[in-house]
Amino acid sequence: MHMAKKDTYLALLRRGIDETTAMQLADAGIKIGDLKKIDKSQLVENYGLKPDIAEGVLEIITAGPKSHGKERFLSKVLAPERKTENKIEELKFKRQQKDVLTELAEQKERLKLAKVEAFRAKKLVMNRLGKTVELIVKLENNLHDEGKDDQKVKIRDQLETRGLEAARDHEMLELEGTPQDIVDFRRQIVPKLILHACPECGEEMDPRTSRNPDDSQNWSFICWDCETPFSPGLSMAVDQIMENGGRIETDPDARPRNPVPPKPASQDFATINQLVQEELKKTGADADTMAQAAEESVLTSGLMSIDDWIDQTLAAKGYIQAQEDREDFILRTGAGATKFNKWMKKAGLYFNKQTGRWSRWEDR
Repeated sequence: MHMAKKDTYLALLRRGIDETTAMQLADAGIKIGDLKKIDKSQLVENYGLKPDIAEGVLEIITAGPKSHGKERFLSKVLAPERKTENKIEELKFKRQQKDVLTELAEQKERLKLAKVEAFRAKKLVMNRLGKTVELIVKLENNLHDEGKDDQKVKIRDQLETRGLEAARDHEMLELEGTPQDIVDFRRQIVPKLILHACPECGEEMDPRTSRNPDDSQNWSFICWDCETPFSPGLSMAVDQIMENGGRIETDPDARPRNPVPPKPASQDFATINQLVQEELKKTGADADTMAQAAEESVLTSGLMSIDDWIDQTLAAKGYIQAQEDREDFILRTGAGATKFNKWMKKAGLYFNKQTGRWSRWEDR
């Protein structure tokens, strides 16, 4: 008999479970720790125990180890516990201790693995977020320099997608602030820590340690080498704007600068709800599978496969709405926004221009 199986077998015997049942369970390769998590139906169906025996086994396991496995009730009542622990008792006690320790080690190992796995998933997401943020910074810089309008539109599209991706990863890591804060920090705040050169001796200075203590009201720096006080050009320009009232005024009633796209064809909530319910009944895609899919997607560092997403959405509604579901598609699958139509075609779906829906049928 394999060592682990033998341990389980002996542990079950010590807990007062009969030999055949103990042997059956040990042979199946089950551990004491696993038995605590299993319910009666699993014992009956997967391990072939009779229902009443299964119940007994679970009762004994949940009660924990007893001092004598096979002792009968009467012997417990009639013979008081002996005070002097003889050799056999001592051995039994040691075995029980080993039982508990083995189980503890098992649990610790599982916990360790779970922690490692969780950390690995987090690291994946962290790296992905870092890359996305870098891309957003690059895109924003390009947007500022870009002259052509059609290029700007493309960059804005990209920014929207990447923003959504960053937001998703950011949420999964439960970070402080918003993804845009990170981007702004990298793009706008970091460059402001400009190292100044002294106008006299050309010595490089860090603005944080070179403030002029004699003139703390203004942006005045002092070079600690040649002791020349000076004001940086940027601060003078800012002061000028602040004093001469050259700040930008915005009109709160102004219309949006970019054209606003019309809303897609909508149906009222009740009919949509009814449709969804009917589809749910038809396809048997119940809430549990949805929840499970969501849970699984969290386990794979937050992303589900594209085919799964398409199947799941179709199972719930029977169609995929081009506008509304696109965002969900980007967030759940991590695919780029520009690839949405490509994936729909790849999955063999047809697009209906009237309703703006992708479905499996050409005529809907």
